[in-house]
Amino acid sequence: MEGGSDRPAGLLLGIGAGGEPAGLIRAAAGAGASGVIVKAGGERALRDVSALGAERGVAVLALAADQDWTDLIGRLRALLAVRVGAGARQGAVLGRRHDLVSLANSLAGLVNGSVMIFTPGQELLAASRLGPGDDEMRRAAVLDQHGPAGYRARLVELGVYRRLWSGPEVVDVAAVPEVGAGRRLAAAVRAGSENLGSIWVAEGDEPLAKNAAALLADAATVAVGVLLGLDQEEVARRRLDEELFGRALLGDVDPQLAASHLAVDPGTPVTVLIADLSAQGTRPGAADLYRAKEEALRHLAGYRWRALATTGPSRVVLALVGPADRDGIRRAADGVGAAVAEAVGARPRTGIGLCVPHLGELPASRMEAELVVRALARRGEIRSACLEDVRGTANLLMLGEAVTADWRLQEGPVHRLRAHDLRRGTAYVQTLAAYLDAFGDTAAASRELNVHANTLRYRMGRIRELTGLDLGDPYERLNAAIQLFALGPNDLVAGHEGTPKTSSPSTNREGAPGLHTADHDPVTGAGS
Repeated sequence: MEGGSDRPAGLLLGIGAGGEPAGLIRAAAGAGASGVIVKAGGERALRDVSALGAERGVAVLALAADQDWTDLIGRLRALLAVRVGAGARQGAVLGRRHDLVSLANSLAGLVNGSVMIFTPGQELLAASRLGPGDDEMRRAAVLDQHGPAGYRARLVELGVYRRLWSGPEVVDVAAVPEVGAGRRLAAAVRAGSENLGSIWVAEGDEPLAKNAAALLADAATVAVGVLLGLDQEEVARRRLDEELFGRALLGDVDPQLAASHLAVDPGTPVTVLIADLSAQGTRPGAADLYRAKEEALRHLAGYRWRALATTGPSRVVLALVGPADRDGIRRAADGVGAAVAEAVGARPRTGIGLCVPHLGELPASRMEAELVVRALARRGEIRSACLEDVRGTANLLMLGEAVTADWRLQEGPVHRLRAHDLRRGTAYVQTLAAYLDAFGDTAAASRELNVHANTLRYRMGRIRELTGLDLGDPYERLNAAIQLFALGPNDLVAGHEGTPKTSSPSTNREGAPGLHTADHDPVTGAGS
C-alpha cells in the first residue's frame, strides 16, 4: 500500500490491500486523501467499499482486474505531467517553435535551399524565410501551415513516405513539375520507434549544396533533441489518448470522461474504421503497425479529418470524428487503405463501421467494422467496404456463429457426412459444397472440383445414400448450405487435405492410385 495515515496524500493506491480495502479507506480518510484506488473485486464488494468511502468522504476507484499496478503508476505520472504547469507548457511550445525556426534558417543557409519542419501529421512546425526561388508547393505549405494534399497524394504514389518512415536514410525526391514542386530532400525525425516529425529541404533556382544530404541528416539529429526534450508532455498525452480510446472502443470507460479528455464534443458523431493486415498470411510487427497508424493519421490530417487511433493484433483501429456523408467516409477509408499499403507494403482489408452519434456508442461502430473485415476475409477480398457491401456474407457469418454455438443446429446430414469424411478419408463435404454453390449445375460443379461429371453424379448419389439428404426439399437444401458455411472453407476439406487437383479413370481421387474399396466410383475408382 502506498501512502499512510502519517503522511497526507491526494490519492492512495491499494497495492497489497488484497480483499480487505476497508482499512485502506479508513487510513485515507485519516490522512485527508481525496481518493483510493483498489483492485476490482466482485460487484457486491465494490458496493460495500464505495458506501464506506462515501461515509468517510473518500472517492473509491476500481482498477480493472487485467491492469497492472506498475502500469497504472506510470500512466498517473504521465497524466500529472500533462495536466500540471499549463503556463510552463505554453512557454515550452513557444520556445520549441523559436528553436526550430532558428534551426530551419541555419540549415537553409548551409544547404542553399529552403527548409520546412513538419509534425507526423504534416502540420508545419517551422520554416525558413521565404525566398524568390521558392516553388509553388513550398509557398502553399507555408501559407496553409500544412502539407498540400495534392502533393502528398503524389508523394504516396511515388513511394516517398514508405522510404521516409522505413529507415534512417535521407530520401531524395525528384521534382514533380505537374504540381509545381521542385526537387526535395527529406529526413525523418525519429526517437527509437517514435516518429516526431520530418525535415524537408526544397531546391530553388540554384542547386542544393553537394553535402546537403549529410547536413540534413545532422539537422534531423539536432531536431530530435529539440522535439524530444520539449515534447515529453505531448508524447505522454498521445499515449494516454490512445489508451483511453482503446478502452472507449470496448465500452470500458465513461463516455463523458473520455470525450472530455480526448477533446471531443459529447454530441459529435464518430465512425470506426479497422484496417486489418492479416490478409498477407504473416502477422505484422509492432514497428509496421506503428508506421501504418502514423501514415493513416497523416493521410486523414491532410484531408482535414480529425481522427483517434490505436493498434491491435494485425490491425489499426481509427475513429473519424465529426459528421460526414457515406461517400466521404468511403473516400477516407480508401485513402487509409492506400496510406497503410504505402507505409508497410501491404494493402489492408478496411471495414467501415456504423456512424454513431457520440463516443458512448463507439463499441457498436467497432463491432460492425469488425464484422465487415471478417466478411471481406471470408470472401477473399482485400479492399474497403461497409456493411451494405457485404450484407449477405455478414449475415451468414452471424448465422454460422449461432450454428457453431448450439450442437442441435449442427446435427443432420452435413454432420453425418463430415463424420464419414473424417473416418474414411473421402471429400464428400467438399463435393456437396461445390454442388450447392453451382446451384445444382453438374457441369459447373465438376469443373470447380476438376473431376468428371459422372464422378460428381456418383458422389451425389452416395451422399444421398449415406445421409438421406433430400436436395429436392428447399428447406433441407438451405439448412445444408448454412451448416456448410458455418464449417468454414478449411473444414470443407478436413477429411482429405491432400486431394489432388486432377483425376483420371485410373486414379483414386480420395486415396492412392488404383486403391478400391467396397464402395467405389465407377469412373475413377474412388473409395467411399
